[in-house]
Amino acid sequence: MKKRKSIIAFLLMTVLLLTLAGCGAKEQTATAPQELTKVNIGYFGTTCEAPIYAAYENGYFKEEGLEVTLVKGDASTLKDGLATGKIDATDGLISQWMKPVEAGLNIKFTAGLHTGCVQVLVPADSKITSFKDLKGKRIGIPAIGSAGHVVAARMLFKEGIDSQTDVEWRVFPNAELPLVMEKGEVDVIAVADPFAQIQVDGGKAKSIYDSALDAPFKDEYCCLVVINGPLIEKDPETAAAITRALMKGAEWVSQNQEAIAQIEVDKKYVPGDAATNARILSHYNYKPSVEGGAQALLESAKEMKAIKLLNQDTDAEALAKASFVKLPGVND
Repeated sequence: MKKRKSIIAFLLMTVLLLTLAGCGAKEQTATAPQELTKVNIGYFGTTCEAPIYAAYENGYFKEEGLEVTLVKGDASTLKDGLATGKIDATDGLISQWMKPVEAGLNIKFTAGLHTGCVQVLVPADSKITSFKDLKGKRIGIPAIGSAGHVVAARMLFKEGIDSQTDVEWRVFPNAELPLVMEKGEVDVIAVADPFAQIQVDGGKAKSIYDSALDAPFKDEYCCLVVINGPLIEKDPETAAAITRALMKGAEWVSQNQEAIAQIEVDKKYVPGDAATNARILSHYNYKPSVEGGAQALLESAKEMKAIKLLNQDTDAEALAKASFVKLPGVND
């Protein structure tokens, strides 16, 4: 009898230990840290890319399950990176990416992030006051198809000036544009912030157009989330996570311009001082929107065709619609 009781006690103890071990295993599995998905996010180093910096520094990418490496480059570097899959996403100016998309670059836009970005400057003592005065003038830009080029060309079109024949476009690196204007090699420059605002604050130039403050573009999203096309096709959840993180970054920037401006300067993301960058950011509308981004893409594509920056046989509306993707779990 004693022997039987001992066997029963042993069996009960064994069952109890196995049960506890199983629970422990389940608990350990439940609390194990989730493996982060590694992605590369490209950036140019401009003030307006604040949502990228905010998402990285504030941990919004990690909240979305992403381990991000930031990759700085110029337009060519980022375009090649997106084409080869070495860069998964960036915060891109619509005008800068539409021509490569037309040429076959497989990228998709997923949400609008903000308005603003570009200023058109003349020397401080220039008699030029508006786009109506630009017929026959020389306009300095960082690249054909750059944001400065497209914004200026769209504004010329609205004034009845042919951007193909009535003005002369001259291309220089961003850093050289103020100098060539000072030397008189160009009459006007069209450039993104902070480079533009630094010239204005230094008294060397005055702005005749600011897309963040002046109609008709002050309410149009200039920058959208841009994602590598193959990534969206094979892993839409990761693409959605990138988009949500950048939208969170934009929302935070809208309420914390001084804080993000300090981060931009301290982390050497952009040149200039924190006060200048904060002032620039206060002019932009950081209200991320899926629908707003899609509408801006459509309007930009149609007008780029009208001014012959897109091929005349291109269906601009179809191109815009095919280039924008609404991802699951990404909403206004």
